[in-house]
Amino acid sequence: MIRVLRKNFKEALVDELLLDSLIDSNRLIAFNRSDRWAVVGKDALREQHTLYPGAERRRIICGNGFFMK
Repeated sequence: MIRVLRKNFKEALVDELLLDSLIDSNRLIAFNRSDRWAVVGKDALREQHTLYPGAERRRIICGNGFFMK
């Protein structure tokens, strides 16, 4: 769970899977990183990852029940 500061200045805990959608919908002022608050629109945020339309080129190693790309 990630602590966020909503536009109504109330703090809340949200699932990290919802963080990107809350940022994109402009519903947050800031969210708490491990070391400090990150202010939306001011601090660097993680990039939006989109699906790559080309062929998969990463090598997948499979062994002993695990996969590594």
